[in-house]
Amino acid sequence: MKSLMMKSGCAAVFALVAGMATAEVMDRPVGIKIGQRMTLKPYVSVSTSYDSNVDGRRHGSDDTVWLVNPGLGLEYKAENWNLFANVFYQYSAYAKNRCQQANSGHTYGEDLTFRWANSKAGERGWSLMLSEKFNRIDQTQNMSSGNGAGGYDRDRDEFKFAGAVQRRFTDKLHADLNVSYYWLDYDANNSAGTGYNGLFGWERWSVGGEIGYAFSPWTDLIIAASYQQYDSQNADVKANVHGISSDTQGWTVQGGIGSYATDRITYRLLGGWSTYRYDSVGDSSDGFSYTVTSNWLISDTWNTMLLATSYYQPTERNYGSSQRVDELSWGISHLMVRGKLKGTFDLCYRRETHEYTANGASSYDLDIMTFRLGLFYTINRYVSIFGTGEFRDSMPSGGKDNDRGDYYDYDRFRATLGLKFTY
Repeated sequence: MKSLMMKSGCAAVFALVAGMATAEVMDRPVGIKIGQRMTLKPYVSVSTSYDSNVDGRRHGSDDTVWLVNPGLGLEYKAENWNLFANVFYQYSAYAKNRCQQANSGHTYGEDLTFRWANSKAGERGWSLMLSEKFNRIDQTQNMSSGNGAGGYDRDRDEFKFAGAVQRRFTDKLHADLNVSYYWLDYDANNSAGTGYNGLFGWERWSVGGEIGYAFSPWTDLIIAASYQQYDSQNADVKANVHGISSDTQGWTVQGGIGSYATDRITYRLLGGWSTYRYDSVGDSSDGFSYTVTSNWLISDTWNTMLLATSYYQPTERNYGSSQRVDELSWGISHLMVRGKLKGTFDLCYRRETHEYTANGASSYDLDIMTFRLGLFYTINRYVSIFGTGEFRDSMPSGGKDNDRGDYYDYDRFRATLGLKFTY
């Protein structure tokens, strides 16, 4: 299952520390029980935020934002399989009108995860995981995304599906096969009247597999490979002008070591080669790639996680273009006050390196540093209070005089205070 690669280490670490912070920290019945196996978990949070750059671009303006976020979680636990689901809606209202009296935002989505296994971890047998997720994202609120393309009136849709089946043949030999689909789509008018560049999405199909051999109880030798096929909107826009096909493809082969099962530490250290190619023009981007994941449960109150990854993909900001992405992220969480108070901290560095642009323009690179700090306190079995702070520094570099990278040269700070009601 661990061969399902996370394409955004920033978002993954943020989800880890934030998700752990909302876990139950006191002994009490959780949610609404339906029978012996199903639990419903309704919740709603209300918060207010100060954002120093709600536009998410150079010379952006500050604003105060109020948010209401209701949602419903579901858990179903059987003997050898379980199902987790969540649906949510978020309404955001801004103190200042930003664009033709559009002073509110709507974000909503759902996610579903299914896991099945006919044996315990480390034993011979089969296991299966399926997951899907859809988000309609109000980009103004989405500082936790890694790509830095957020800002007022930059809404987008995302859909993800991933599946993996694993077989442990012996105590030492195991293998798995995985498939995934990703769809990204921006509003057609995402740059109209905002001063932004237009943004472009894509579809990606991927299939891959890996084989591992445990030469010790704690360490596996791993070989992994995957193939990706893209259908890029950014190529379609100018296809008639430059003869660019929307079809692109990529390959990745990596090898390394990992841990199959440990008491407190899990890790994967993989390195290899990745290639990304535009079919119509024959240009390709390739180079060394890596995947690092590590989680360390230091104690009953301390936990830390590290992610690092690199890959090639189309560029959201330009047509007929590709970029290399390198991400490094780290997070830590700590339980205090008999488990009622949780503190979290995480940081992420993301590097977007321009690789190829069909028309020779917009060739700037982008470095993004993001820091987050959170405190989450459980008042009683129904109510918790939280406060978070986020800082992002977006730094474009290189490129040509006619590039518009300066739009993404900005600092942004957000502070949030809120209440969450759960049942």
